[in-house]
Amino acid sequence: MFEEKLDLRLPGPVQVPKEIQRAMLRSFDHPMMDYRNPAFQDVLQETTEKSKMIFQTENLVIPLTSSGASALETAIINTVGPNDTIILCVVGYFGEYLQGITDHIGCKTVRVDAEWGKIADPEDVRKALKENPEAKAVFATHCETSTSAINNIKEIAAVVKETDAIFLVDAVSSIVGTPLYMDEWGIDIVATGGQKALMLPPGLALITLSEKAWNAVNNHQCPSFYFDLKLYKKGLESGTGTPYTPNISLVCGLLEACNMIEKSGGIEAEYKRHAALRDMTRAGVRALGLDLLVDDSAASPTLTAVKLNNADEFRKMMREEFHIALGGGLGKVKNQILRLGHMGYTDAADMLKMFAAMELALKKSGYEVELGAGVSAAQRHWLENPFC
Repeated sequence: MFEEKLDLRLPGPVQVPKEIQRAMLRSFDHPMMDYRNPAFQDVLQETTEKSKMIFQTENLVIPLTSSGASALETAIINTVGPNDTIILCVVGYFGEYLQGITDHIGCKTVRVDAEWGKIADPEDVRKALKENPEAKAVFATHCETSTSAINNIKEIAAVVKETDAIFLVDAVSSIVGTPLYMDEWGIDIVATGGQKALMLPPGLALITLSEKAWNAVNNHQCPSFYFDLKLYKKGLESGTGTPYTPNISLVCGLLEACNMIEKSGGIEAEYKRHAALRDMTRAGVRALGLDLLVDDSAASPTLTAVKLNNADEFRKMMREEFHIALGGGLGKVKNQILRLGHMGYTDAADMLKMFAAMELALKKSGYEVELGAGVSAAQRHWLENPFC
């Protein structure tokens, strides 16, 4: 019974609002929208223009019919190649993932490491750049989704700007959820996906580049034809659209997501809303007597990592008995943490429901938990900070 009832409290994908679902459905009303038709080109143009808001940029925003991971690889293969030096900030699973890409294409990879749950030190980045002056790029995750830690992108960007290297940022799980000011901070490439705080189903990625990054792209031979950004730039700036078939329904969904953000008070309001949800969640977790993986100073507004032994068994109970899906640990923290998503189409009521179920599941698992402790702590926080 209720097999199809599932509440996603994941670090992605997230619940999709009805408004976005309806916008996507309209894209294949009879007759099916033709992606080369001027009507769709107008939609695409409006969408890419409005998408600049989420990056806080005036640069061209390019949609890719693929996942957020593809945007990360696209950023790399369009700027560096075999034997080029790239500096990676590795603070978790997705930093390791980036090295998988750079190793695969034959780059010389220089790592700036931090313990999982911690963040990269900008001074370590400075040291790496000094020791490797030939480095063409520095790449960092903004929110390390595997740990819920937020790197200090503003300070790292300031360090990279002192050199000729370009600065690439993985913003897959941070965009819309936490402040990121591409132009103001001097970031050269930002890559993200639609299935997290943008509230879309998986399948659409976005990437945007500074003038400095475009200079690097224009002086580099991209080994991929499909992901050659020069072709996308040419098509979008000429009004002919993307060089290959776009995901029409997801583009329409993205336009609606941007409209929803504007109607809710704009991007700054979204930053505040996500921060309030984060603080509410952390208050509830602490009231349950559980430990958080990340210090408050580096805690992501989009998800929260909670230490828990046999976490996967607990997640199974939450899914099967309470129809709530929680994220699990990846890599070296597999089965050691829960990842609680509070991004995108999430409000205070969603988190209160999650805490009520978690209390019961913890009690059934043998933990000494006072029923109502997490819920009441989260409620009290909301009363004091009702933004979420």
